[in-house]
Amino acid sequence: MFMELSYTLQVTPESMPGLEDNLITSPDPYTAAEGSHAIAILTEWDEFKTLDYKRIYDSMSKPAFLFDGRNILDHAALREIGFEVYAIGKPVPAKMF
Repeated sequence: MFMELSYTLQVTPESMPGLEDNLITSPDPYTAAEGSHAIAILTEWDEFKTLDYKRIYDSMSKPAFLFDGRNILDHAALREIGFEVYAIGKPVPAKMF
């Protein structure tokens, strides 16, 4: 994560003191989602298509939101699990209001 920040944005712990204290990383997506209210998919990487979203949902605080910024996931299946799903460029289903 820090390598990506340095490469893409030229942001380092030296250029931004306290960065390492304010940015939490996780070894895997399941641990990262534990206790959270929302996850955001912001890349088209295939690994996000095959995650166990039921497992993720079960570990999250409720309500559990999923924001699909790349429209790569099966939104109907995710809503069936219990997620409140929002996708970029797609209307929110009327029954969610």
